[in-house]
Formats: sequence, C-alpha cells, structure tokens
Amino acid sequence: MSVFLAVLLFIFLFISGILTPFTASAQDETVSSNRVADQLAAGTLGSPGQPYVLDSYCTVAFFENNPADCRFESGTLSSQLGLDTGNQQVNVSLRGTLDGTRGQEFVCWDSTEPDSGLVEASSSACDSGDTTLTRGTPVPTSEPSVTSVRVVSLDGTDVTLFVEMW
Repeated sequence: MSVFLAVLLFIFLFISGILTPFTASAQDETVSSNRVADQLAAGTLGSPGQPYVLDSYCTVAFFENNPADCRFESGTLSSQLGLDTGNQQVNVSLRGTLDGTRGQEFVCWDSTEPDSGLVEASSSACDSGDTTLTRGTPVPTSEPSVTSVRVVSLDGTDVTLFVEMW
C-alpha cells in the first residue's frame, strides 16, 4: 500500500511539472508591450533620427486617432500597433509630474498654453476641448497586466510613456 501511495504521489508531482510550460503566462504580453513602447518612443511618435523625442503634432494626432502627415495610419489602436486584436488589449498613455509636487499623473495637451501645451489632466487648464494623452481600453484591476515604461521628451518636457497590456 505504501509503494502504491508513493508512486501515485510521484505521478501527481511529475505530471504537474510537465504541464507547467503549457499554462497561460504573460510572456506574450511582455514581448509585445516592450515592442510597442519602443516602436512608439523611437519612431512612430517622433523621428528615428531623434529617438525618445516625440513630435508634439504627431503625438496629439495619435491620441486623437487623426494620422494626417504622421508615421501611422488610421484604424483601431491594436491595428495601428500591429497587435492581435482577438487576444491582446492595450492602453497607451503619457504621464508626468509637471508641477513637481505629485506623482505621475495623466497629461493633457492644451494648445492655448503659451509655454508648453502640456498640462496635468486633473488641473483646471485641461478642459473638454483639450486632448487627454491616453488611448485604449482602461486597464482592468481584476486581471494581471504587463507595463512597459519609456521616458520621453514632449515639447521640451520629460514625460513617461506607459504601454499596458493584458
């Protein structure tokens, strides 16, 4: 009887180890998230000659889904980024600490600002006519997600590009 139980225990432990590589993981999202973050920061939203320096016109156009004269075409966010629309969800946002007092907040593009078009989305300067620099479905709190982060420059201000996938 003890030999039977030992063999049965060994089989359960061995089988679970064999099946581990086939269980769902976030490896696909990790690779895709990093690829999308690099693609946006080093080319699509700026110039490959100056990676991580975003063009303000094309960046605002990307978040408005208006690709006139930029390095992306119109369509859904997933199709613009070359993602599998059936399996991967994505959210792209720019965040920053513009007033130096709070943590990373969503930023907004206000074309009426005299010095820089960037303002914090929570401030009164960001109204309904301005563009909040976030795009995609909101990140769910109930599912695991993968985040890739790149520090970029937009209109002379350092902001952080977040690409979140699940």
